[in-house]
Amino acid sequence: MSDFYSSDSISALDAISAAQKIASGPMLFQAVYVLLKHGALKALEEAKKTGLTVEELSEKCSLSPYGTGVLLDMAVSGRVVYIKDNRYLLGKVGHFLLNDRMTRINMEFTATVCYQAMAALDESVVTGKPCGLKVFNENWETIYPHLSELPEDAKKSWFSWDHFYSDAAFDEALSIVLKRSPKVINDVGGNTGKVAVACCRHSESVKVNLVDLKEQIALARSNIEKEKLQDRVSFTPCDVLKGDLEKISTGDLWWMSQFLDCFSESQIVAILSSIRKVMRPDAEIAILEPLWDKQKFEAASFSLNAGSLYFTALANGCSRFYSAAKLHSLIAKAGLKVVEEHHNLGVCQSLIICRQDS
Repeated sequence: MSDFYSSDSISALDAISAAQKIASGPMLFQAVYVLLKHGALKALEEAKKTGLTVEELSEKCSLSPYGTGVLLDMAVSGRVVYIKDNRYLLGKVGHFLLNDRMTRINMEFTATVCYQAMAALDESVVTGKPCGLKVFNENWETIYPHLSELPEDAKKSWFSWDHFYSDAAFDEALSIVLKRSPKVINDVGGNTGKVAVACCRHSESVKVNLVDLKEQIALARSNIEKEKLQDRVSFTPCDVLKGDLEKISTGDLWWMSQFLDCFSESQIVAILSSIRKVMRPDAEIAILEPLWDKQKFEAASFSLNAGSLYFTALANGCSRFYSAAKLHSLIAKAGLKVVEEHHNLGVCQSLIICRQDS
């Protein structure tokens, strides 16, 4: 496990300062998000070391001097900007908030998908249901069948967030997997078909069976047709929680990319057990997941643990980004054994390859 959280060495002064920042954290987030939305941080970046007064920035952002001032002062306290001779300048934190793609994706996801829903976090952990989902539709039981129905900004943010963390690891992970020379890959939870397309680009012979809910199959089919890969990609509508996986008898490799984090511990064991029952003795399962205890940087662990609360309040009420230790134990409970693993692929991913534990 990463050694970020194995001691409590913070000083009392730093501890109370951190506590105060947590207490007012939502205010800082919203202030910075509004500054980003109105182009204030971009304007400060363009001003470089000259900086801008409140009045100058107010004119550039079409905000009142009052509104600009209160937002800027909160940003100063958050170390996003700093003041010199009554002029505001963009700080290093502000630079990354403005220019770092991962930070922008996380921020948009938090703002458009998660923020309002987190008010229902207490209710969600008590009931085990994604009670925050009611901010989009009171009748939805989970988010997955309704991704295409999300408001446009939320839908864009969701897919950007989901794809960013997995896409960066595809090339490394697929190069490892395809060296095993699979002929047919069952892409379980194929989502938009990105993995299927990537597999076909990496190999001229491999075929992919994309397995997902029927709603997602419709979206993936359109993407596969655009790439003219219909002759190599087939589709199997499937609800993995209803035993549908046991109807699939082909495939020498079962691929799951950021899929198991959508399920509870007992559901993961059930899914993996279903695959174990039908997979050939020489077949393998490749699991690509971000594991919070295998990260190189503390910020990555922090982001993944924050992302787990999205699953709690919005997605399903029962899943999360797991630790390596936990995922290993669930794999063993399903009658499988880990034969190979690779960590720190792409931004934050781990690739775990399993076989039947005979």
